This record gives sequence, C-alpha cells and structure tokens, in this order.
Amino acid sequence: MMAAGWPAEGEEFGPLELVPTLGQVIRYCALQWAFPPFFYDEAAARAQGMPGTLVPGPLKVGLLYRAVEEWLDGRGWVRQVRAAHRRPDLTNRPISIVGRVARVYEEEGSRRADFELAVINEEGQPSVRGFAVVELRE
Repeated sequence: MMAAGWPAEGEEFGPLELVPTLGQVIRYCALQWAFPPFFYDEAAARAQGMPGTLVPGPLKVGLLYRAVEEWLDGRGWVRQVRAAHRRPDLTNRPISIVGRVARVYEEEGSRRADFELAVINEEGQPSVRGFAVVELRE
C-alpha cells in the first residue's frame, strides 16, 4: 500500500495475490463474446501444446488495472494501463501483481505518476510487464 499523501518515486507496492479461476475466464470470454477453446477446455489447450487452460491477456490487463485502483485507494484514478505479455498464465494458479512508482510529475495542470507493474507467476517469473499512468487527487 502506498504511504499517506503523494506516492514517492521508487516506492514499491504489492503484492496483490490472486488466483484467476476458470470461472472468471469463462465469464470474461462471455463478456467479450469470444470463445477460443484453449481458454476453457483443458483438452483443447493440451491439443495446442499448452499445459492447461490459459488466462486471456486482456483479463490480465484488467487485473493490473484492479491492482492500481486498490493501491490508489481513492487518492486518484487510472488514466492508462499498458502491458507486454511475456509468457502464459494458467487458470487456477496463483499470480502476484507488484509495482513501483517510476515517476511523479506535473502535466497539463495535474499531478500524475507513472507506475511500473508486473504479473509474477508461481515460479517467480514475470509473465506480464506493465505500465500505468495515474492522476492524483489534490
């Protein structure tokens, strides 16, 4: 959690511990009206050489957004989240979301901060590298 007041450059936050479930993935697919079988069917995922059903990349971006929102705790809002996916994450496996404040600055009359983010899989490897821009409340 960030300290009271403005976040300081270099400040670290997290981890937010999550276990994306198959149910979450199925609901996400339904909301997107996209149903690639390797997201929800174990046999289809294995037939394509995957070790199990996968967590969709855009769902992981949503989890990054959620983490930033929780860390802000009402002290601002998320303007942008971007992510580079490095390796797949499997459903029903733990992940951790961590971050740090890379920069605090003024832009267009607003106080902003850039966050560097990562999704870390159960082996301790980053599966997603992310970046967020937040606008801080006065």
